[in-house]
Amino acid sequence: MHSLELHFINARQPLSAKQHEISTALQHTWQLANTQLDFNALDVVVKAGQFVLEGKGCLGYTPEQGLVYLTVDPQSRDLTQESLSRMFAHELHHAARWDGPGYGRTLGEALVSEGLAGHFSLDVCGGEPEPWETLESAMLSPFINRALEQWSQPWYDHNAWFFGSGDMPRWCGYSLGFALVKAFLREHPQLNAASLVFTEAEDFRGFLMHL
Repeated sequence: MHSLELHFINARQPLSAKQHEISTALQHTWQLANTQLDFNALDVVVKAGQFVLEGKGCLGYTPEQGLVYLTVDPQSRDLTQESLSRMFAHELHHAARWDGPGYGRTLGEALVSEGLAGHFSLDVCGGEPEPWETLESAMLSPFINRALEQWSQPWYDHNAWFFGSGDMPRWCGYSLGFALVKAFLREHPQLNAASLVFTEAEDFRGFLMHL
């Protein structure tokens, strides 16, 4: 197992009361994830903040190879070892994919990266899909043709697709990506999110029509 380096931004002590709990959850998730994927060495920067996901108390971001940012709200009642572990497992799949094709620049690549990360978090942590991964098909179906049209576009509106604007519901991209990967896995039951970590997004494109 390669090294995991945790860096707590804590000069003013906002994380001191939770630092041991956070470290334990991240280390445990790292060990579980490494039973499914062989990760390269990783730096994880943990800072306190209130810009976190509703109901989770934390937020993750993996912008490049070898680096994950985690924001936690130490005052949030929603921040638990489970919520942090599930968030970290999601980001770990992004981190692994960065060492292959990357997160991606096009809509299709983003849909696949997010869908795979969501399924990997389930494989590592168990439980149920996240709320942003479970929009009803009736809400997603009007946007399937649009996703096909914009699949290869690097200038797609990421915020609109994933956080909602105009006629697009909040979390459309997350749920569409999760459903897309689920459809792919139905046809390839011998595979999982870990084994698909380096698979190109184009291999998933046709499964949009299966939703």
